[in-house]
Amino acid sequence: MPKTILIAANDPNITYLLQRYAEASGFNAVRAGAEKDLLQQAACLHPDLIVLEIEQPEAAGRQALHSLKCEPTTSQIPVVVYSCYDEVTFSSAEGAVGCLQKSVMYSDFLAALEQAGVQPAA
Repeated sequence: MPKTILIAANDPNITYLLQRYAEASGFNAVRAGAEKDLLQQAACLHPDLIVLEIEQPEAAGRQALHSLKCEPTTSQIPVVVYSCYDEVTFSSAEGAVGCLQKSVMYSDFLAALEQAGVQPAA
């Protein structure tokens, strides 16, 4: 059974790009919906990694990260934040294991996988 990455991004172009990167690395890529759907999908799928887009520091994405880390069924899933903000903004105290900065390249994606402790499936 292939490993799964759950991608929660608002921009369909970003979602497509991250799906391609995930699939090129041998993962099954699943697109997540809104926060409520994201939490439900994460609990059901228990993916190997979640990539969560956060546009603004006070945005719903930050609340989604908090909710994922507070829920016992999803708290152990590593989350990499995709944002225009640097990784210092999303400290490990908030639960993110890494940060992908816009515009992400495939090598950045692979580095984030390594940082999260998730090995490419291919």
